[in-house]
Amino acid sequence: MTRMHALLLITLLAAQPALQEFDAMCRADDGKLWGRSLCGPVVLVEPATRNAVASLDGRVFETKIPESIGIANTSVTWDGRTWTMVMWPLPEDSAARRRLLAHESFHRVQKDLGFPSTGPSNAHLDSADGRYWMRLEWRALARALDPHASRRAAKQTIEDALAFRAARRVLTANAAEDERLLEMHEGLAEHTGFALWEPRLASRVPAIAAQLTRSEKSDSYVRSFAYQSGPAWGALIERRSPRWTRSLKAGDDLGEVARRAWDAHPPRQPRAAQYGGASIRAEEDARAETKRQEKAALRARFVDGPVLTLPLGQMQLVFDPNRVQPLDDLGTIYASIEIADAWGKIVVKNGAMVTADWKRLIVPMGDGYTLTLNDGWAVVDGKVTKR
Repeated sequence: MTRMHALLLITLLAAQPALQEFDAMCRADDGKLWGRSLCGPVVLVEPATRNAVASLDGRVFETKIPESIGIANTSVTWDGRTWTMVMWPLPEDSAARRRLLAHESFHRVQKDLGFPSTGPSNAHLDSADGRYWMRLEWRALARALDPHASRRAAKQTIEDALAFRAARRVLTANAAEDERLLEMHEGLAEHTGFALWEPRLASRVPAIAAQLTRSEKSDSYVRSFAYQSGPAWGALIERRSPRWTRSLKAGDDLGEVARRAWDAHPPRQPRAAQYGGASIRAEEDARAETKRQEKAALRARFVDGPVLTLPLGQMQLVFDPNRVQPLDDLGTIYASIEIADAWGKIVVKNGAMVTADWKRLIVPMGDGYTLTLNDGWAVVDGKVTKR
């Protein structure tokens, strides 16, 4: 065992400080953010070994997660309870670690709060136009968050952000609803992460603005954009309505909530030039050409070449939301993914496609995956099927 690997092993002694951090955060919040405490069962899990340290009803103890449960940063039902699950090792940075624990604690209670517990991919955000308008929205939001901006200036940039948002959401028929659902899922969770980490709004907004700027260069916005827009819109709404989360409903849209809070009136013609629109357009057009060539290669692997097809029913999946790419209307490519279903479990390291209807998983035959089949299942003519 190398020294580096030893440092990654989870132990009661190593995990307890993080659990104490989380407990202190949720006790300090005391239900103010969502009208109920976010304290509850937490389990920190080392994926490679499934060894874990759990916190339950004031007890902290070592345990092991069964093979039937997928390991991810998420909420999970285990042993008759809903847990906040976070993968070990945790971020070394204190702020990132606390935000992660608080983010996942929201997922544990969001169903009880009445918010959607999942969100669709947003394929339009992989297009040059989708990314162009998203980056403009983020730049306007970052400018609105500037603590030195006057209320009038902040309102104007919010109006610009809303105009960019509206221009983007007409790109496809489902764009507005797909974005809204993911913001109400991951966006609210990330807002929770920031708000519990730093309850003081003035101290929180510089980190949110910095995250918006960094995220412009992300390779994919399809599953990750809400991690940026959620905290930003949440902070701006909070400036005008500090208790806004307490009246939020599942059918709300964060942009519309902000528009009402600020009495904003977006311009009919978006003011893209004021936010470097020309340079963004040039960058995104160049990216689109590169992506066109990449998609041709992906079609050769996932459509034209020999593939293994697996049926999807009541699946559990783990994936990286920052490494996701839609493949036209065929489905979504995940750079790596782990899926458990009725047939067993597959761990994919070199790419897999979930079809657009979420009924099939497709992987290049024999390329970078480990498949474990349950009794009664077999691979027949390139398909996993029941015997």
